[in-house]
Amino acid sequence: MKLTLKSKISIWFLVIILISLVLYGTLIFFVYKFNIRGEKFVESLKEHPWIEQSFIDRVKELNRPGLPPPITILSPRLFMRIFFTITGGVLFIIVISTGGGFLVLRKMLSQVDVITRNVREIDEKRLHLRLNLRGKDSISNMAKTFDNMLDKIEDSFKKQKQFVQNASHELNTPLTVIKTKIDVLKQKKTVTKKEYNDTLALIDSEIMRLSKITEELLMLSELEENWKNSEFTVVNIKKVLEKMLSLFENQISSKNLLLRTHYDGEFEILGINTQIEQLIFNMLDNAIKHSVTERELEVSLINDEEGKNLVFILTNVSENIKEGDIPYIFDRFYKASNAVDRKGFGLGLSISKKIIENHNGKIEVEYVSDKKAITFKIFLPLLKKNKESI
Repeated sequence: MKLTLKSKISIWFLVIILISLVLYGTLIFFVYKFNIRGEKFVESLKEHPWIEQSFIDRVKELNRPGLPPPITILSPRLFMRIFFTITGGVLFIIVISTGGGFLVLRKMLSQVDVITRNVREIDEKRLHLRLNLRGKDSISNMAKTFDNMLDKIEDSFKKQKQFVQNASHELNTPLTVIKTKIDVLKQKKTVTKKEYNDTLALIDSEIMRLSKITEELLMLSELEENWKNSEFTVVNIKKVLEKMLSLFENQISSKNLLLRTHYDGEFEILGINTQIEQLIFNMLDNAIKHSVTERELEVSLINDEEGKNLVFILTNVSENIKEGDIPYIFDRFYKASNAVDRKGFGLGLSISKKIIENHNGKIEVEYVSDKKAITFKIFLPLLKKNKESI
């Protein structure tokens, strides 16, 4: 038969009490048997032939009236009073300590029972339930930790659910457009060459859109699962940035954006070159795509005050975002609440953030509402810092 934790602890307490009583009784027995026994102490010494007479005479000398005896000779009555007083005190202490410990343990076990019952009620439909135990003991701290874990799980579950809904919508939209266009052509008795070509162009565009969505989803999965297997090499961020800016020359020119660049400090980091290129590409593509025409686009590469991190700063002016959007712009498939350009997939910034995390960096966002300017600051450990930590 398997015993519960409460039963095992109760048995353990009983065993401890029994052992304590046996040991105490044995101690008292030997103390009573061999201890000083009042006026009969000298006579008891004579009963043992191996005790010399000189020792007995010495004990008599020490116990003469008027001398402070180093050996206290107690009368039987006084000895029994002391014996029962000590015994009662010891038993009282045992009972109080054991009883107090049992009550404390019982309270803790009752908290464990509460946790067990509540945890059984928590499932995917009731992730909002919490233990809410108050106190500073270990069980309460464990419950608080569990509540914090539930907060993270609930948040993750909500994001996962939102991601599935958004992904389904993003994948379904181009399919719906393609099917609708084909159905329209089917209903027509005659189709002109222009309508045919327009339909093919639309289908091709939507297929490319589907392809890009799946490509970015696969990239996110790769970044989360297999990035550690990639080789880290020395990467010059300035060279990568200049390369990417050259790729976006036409887009910058078409929007009449005033590009301002500033470089200062060290620019080398340890990283995965393809991921760093993807990071810079995504950040520039996002900034240019959502920038207001004929405004400034500021790009800077500097070192932080401690000289440990390379800071990539990107500032643009955009009307497609509000201050309330800032906490969510890194969520997958998130689109700004007042975005005019609805072609964005909401994956670029998610991919960028994951790349930054893979390189032990961080990203910060600042938004100035009156100027409608949004600034991204990306911090990546410089090469010399990486060398010191290796």
